Amino acid sequence: MSKLLPALSLLLAPLATFAQARLVINGTTQVAIVENGGTNVKPIYLEVANPAANAITVNGTHGWIVSESEFNMIKWDISNQTGAYTVPFGSAGAYTAFPKPNGGIGAYIPLTATINTAGSAGGSIKFSTYHTLNLNSSYMPSDVTNMGPIYPLTSSPSTVDDSYYVVDRFWIMDTYLTGPNTYVTKPAMSQVQFTYLSSGSGFSEIGVSNIFAENSLLAQRWNPSLAPKTGWGDFLGVGGTDPGGGGLTNHASSGTVTSGNFFRSWTLSSQNSPLPIQISSFTGTCSSGAALIQWTSQSELNNDYYTVKKTNDNVHFETVGTVKGAGTTSMSNNYSLTDNSPYPGTSYYYLYQTDFDNNTNLVGSIPFTGCATPTSTSVTAFNTSSYIQVEINSIASDNFNISLTNLLGQTILNENHSVSLGNNVIQLNNVLSSGIYILNVKNDKVNFTKKLVIGVK
Repeated sequence: MSKLLPALSLLLAPLATFAQARLVINGTTQVAIVENGGTNVKPIYLEVANPAANAITVNGTHGWIVSESEFNMIKWDISNQTGAYTVPFGSAGAYTAFPKPNGGIGAYIPLTATINTAGSAGGSIKFSTYHTLNLNSSYMPSDVTNMGPIYPLTSSPSTVDDSYYVVDRFWIMDTYLTGPNTYVTKPAMSQVQFTYLSSGSGFSEIGVSNIFAENSLLAQRWNPSLAPKTGWGDFLGVGGTDPGGGGLTNHASSGTVTSGNFFRSWTLSSQNSPLPIQISSFTGTCSSGAALIQWTSQSELNNDYYTVKKTNDNVHFETVGTVKGAGTTSMSNNYSLTDNSPYPGTSYYYLYQTDFDNNTNLVGSIPFTGCATPTSTSVTAFNTSSYIQVEINSIASDNFNISLTNLLGQTILNENHSVSLGNNVIQLNNVLSSGIYILNVKNDKVNFTKKLVIGVK
């Protein structure tokens, strides 16, 4: 073991740096400020009353602040300033002697919040972070009510606890709800970068119970307006990286954090099985050789549109299509999208939601077994007020003649169409006088006829 860390311990008492002063953690060996004993009733905090982004400074490779509890906090009076605010969190205990990526010893796990739009004057943010001993659901932040999976019927290995897919650490960024140092308007951030311990430190926060690829981790935050049924949403950012190359600490970054979506509790979870928002079902079924993708939302907040993507290797993704969302609503809504060319064998469909602030979140994923190839070609057709739709589910690439005649036998439309294997949708303009028409779809193997009533009630 290397030298013990010189430490300043805070026990149930705040320590403050005053306006224009800076907190400089300095030393020739590792220096730690250790906070102990904070509770929900009586949190402790180190208060930095200087709003400058460099008001906390670590000298070279030395020094960090040990929180390791939800209520051992750094209170930074950022007010209406902007910049990249780095809280130099670090670990403590038996795993402090392992090399840091940037030299020295100890496990340095900083959090950097890049504020690009200022909040109102006088506001503060309380920061903290803590390890969760592999069982996130047993150590949830005080405002969090569940770690349930996004789609319980297909979650594995547990249908009620998705902490298997979550890194063993939580982060708190508390902007207050009432009292002094409250933000009337919260700041907005271009990103937040979270750091956690990886296997190279000798004390990994991806524990033995976790079952995900490390580069799949993205940031998620607890949205109290969606609780208690779900609550987890805003699945953002980019996956874990190892900037030092030594495998000690990894980073994952959020995307844009708007003022209206600046929530308190955060973790990192796998994009393959995220924590939930208000999607109650997500299914895929075969329909005439196509994949019919359906989902139901229980409520929506600021929802612009959904995107469905598919993959058969979880590496390469193809966009199936988009569906307009319902904005903000507490009503249940049903959605569907048809994939006319599903992958053969087992594949996966992913459902993303994009809000009006252009934040995109993964809200569902399902496995899908490819539809069997039809043994014969089938044709269906129907008409609306604006078009006639012909669907040809073909057993091979082929050509069809489509014609439309009136009751006098006069040809109104005569077109040739090429189709591919699987389900093909052909829409014909319906600019026709009211009346009864005969639709014919044929080639050397198929002769389909249907009577269409247009504009007659």
